[in-house]
Amino acid sequence: MHHVRIVEGLTEPSAYFGKLKEAEAIKGFHPRFTALIVLSVLLAAASAYLGVHTEDITAYLDLIKREKFEFAKLLFGIGGIVASIAAPLIMVLFFTFVFKVFYRDIEWDKLITLQLFPLFLMTMEKLLNFPFFHLIGVQRDSSPFGFGVLIQLMTDQIFAVTLVSFITVFLIWSAYVQIIGLKMLSDKSWKHAAGTVIFSNLLYILLAAVFTVLVQDIGISLQGDV
Repeated sequence: MHHVRIVEGLTEPSAYFGKLKEAEAIKGFHPRFTALIVLSVLLAAASAYLGVHTEDITAYLDLIKREKFEFAKLLFGIGGIVASIAAPLIMVLFFTFVFKVFYRDIEWDKLITLQLFPLFLMTMEKLLNFPFFHLIGVQRDSSPFGFGVLIQLMTDQIFAVTLVSFITVFLIWSAYVQIIGLKMLSDKSWKHAAGTVIFSNLLYILLAAVFTVLVQDIGISLQGDV
């Protein structure tokens, strides 16, 4: 029986995933996954309550009735909570299915368990970003943990800034753990593991950036109709 230990997997990934490879059963995934989802929902609820990232709505406060403004904030909050549940599920399923294409020799349960570590890191990134977003008013594109700030010095092209802002120290750490995890769980080469992880992460942030920009465009369009 293999017990899921997030700290060990992040700090000693080679040893940890080596033991996971030999495991016949895995224990502890579901409670940890549920805890991360709950934390993500709590962060989304707190952001909605404190008005984090509602600057675009607030700008129209003088142009719409108070009731409509509060309703807009409510919808914004509900959307954030739904996204806080959907995003982790999508991330785990996305990487699990993509990795399975290239690593058919690794069992499904072990591939899913591997994704728990990037999910933990992404949740910690949200937690650490929260005070910057709330107290200082920093936007996600300007997170101190990402490269969005640097790209903004070179261009103001929205898609480029959005795309690069998804590249953070936590994403790099996640990719590092994924590479070691794939290598230890399979007999394929380090080169194959690195190529698979880099490809899947680039595809993921590309899709995330496209979705984010489309949502922003819809928001701008709706605001124009106020």
